[in-house]
Amino acid sequence: MISMNLKEISAAIEAEVKYADLESRVTGKVVIDSRKVSPGDLFIAIKGENVDGHDFAAQAIKQGAVAVILSKELPGVPSLIVTAGNINSKEVDQPTVIALGKLAKYLLQRLPNLWKIAVTGSSGKTTTKDLLAELGKLVGPTVAPIGSYNNEIGLPQTVLECDENTKVLILEMGARQVGNIKHLCEIAKPDTSIILNIGTAHAEIFTSPEKIFQAKSEIIECLSSADVAILNHEDPQFNQHKTKAKIISFGLPGSQVSAKNVILNENAQAQYELEYDGKNSVVSLKLIGAHQVSNSLAAAAAFLQKGIAIEDVSKVLSNATPKSKWRLQIEKSKNNVTVINDVYNANPESTKSAIRTLKQIGEGKNTFVILGEMRELGNLSKQLHEDVAELIHELDIKNTLVIGNGAKPIYDYLLKHEYSGKVIFVDGIDSALVKAKEIIRANDVVLVKASRSIGLERVANAIVQDFSDNLSNTNNQEVGL
Repeated sequence: MISMNLKEISAAIEAEVKYADLESRVTGKVVIDSRKVSPGDLFIAIKGENVDGHDFAAQAIKQGAVAVILSKELPGVPSLIVTAGNINSKEVDQPTVIALGKLAKYLLQRLPNLWKIAVTGSSGKTTTKDLLAELGKLVGPTVAPIGSYNNEIGLPQTVLECDENTKVLILEMGARQVGNIKHLCEIAKPDTSIILNIGTAHAEIFTSPEKIFQAKSEIIECLSSADVAILNHEDPQFNQHKTKAKIISFGLPGSQVSAKNVILNENAQAQYELEYDGKNSVVSLKLIGAHQVSNSLAAAAAFLQKGIAIEDVSKVLSNATPKSKWRLQIEKSKNNVTVINDVYNANPESTKSAIRTLKQIGEGKNTFVILGEMRELGNLSKQLHEDVAELIHELDIKNTLVIGNGAKPIYDYLLKHEYSGKVIFVDGIDSALVKAKEIIRANDVVLVKASRSIGLERVANAIVQDFSDNLSNTNNQEVGL
């Protein structure tokens, strides 16, 4: 962060200063975890589900924090007290969270020449963010979020990593309701916004596809005529987008930034010819899955339209390696079982992409798909799980292990439609571990996929370790063929 004194910070966030010298200077970082506080930092106390940062304010000062941003006075603690809670969103109701956003917005005003790229979509945000971060190095020092820092707390933290040397800022934007991305755009004011796709993730929260479209579209509605909107030409709703910005399309030939002659190798890694403005360059991705072509095109579009040479863009994309764990992460056990660990999260689009990847990598081998529930799908849950089952049937995946009642429509569909493979249903992870140990053999290829809260990393890790951990012989409520 740019070095600032408390007088400047308090003015930016509209805070009252208590027990602190206005000339005291923050020379370190803005921190929300008291365990990570170092001398010169500014600590922001945020109330979480289980822990209230206010309880650790005094400890943060002992560790060297210059001051603490609080929503209530704590006697003797050098503090900036904020009370305003006027953001119209149930997701942003804490004064200290609002103050965090205000401070990030103020810092960006101090960096008027910073190029700000924002990305959203129903799937692929984090991978594309990682690719954008690699490409940013072609321009200069780049700041990008670690993991999925894409909400009203994570995004300002990313912004506050910038300083006078930063040239490119990459921002991932997620939404839990209409208005969330609009709020993030009010903080960051991106110059370039990317919508990767608009699918059915969080259908339960948004209640309708129209609401999902409305929420994601906020990332381009905030743009001016001097800005750039990068949109997926293959998305069915491409022509419905409204923005003042210049539109750059990406996708198959016919798009402004396109891929032709796409081929996948035996590891489901794509090679294609990148095309833009009459120029071509070959990209050979190290990332896993055919869907990475679209993600890489979106990232390429941001830099190609900025004037970066197509050869430089293709070289960076070809050298990029996965940065975030549990996203189509390929691991092998000592028994040569190939595990496609994709348990970071799941929605219908990403699950189908993962199953297609399993088919590609497992060609000629015994294939397993181990699936838990895709959550937050509301009334569409049964149908969307059945759609996944239909793809399993269509691609002739050899074995399907379904975990938990939320995912049971997959099992029911496969039974009803005379699935030629072996299908098993178990009630929970312990049962799944026992059953997987029984049926998985050397040289098999296994995909493990579910929403993050299901916890299927336990299953993926056990398979990679050849089930070396002691497994309790729990009751296995199998219903199978």
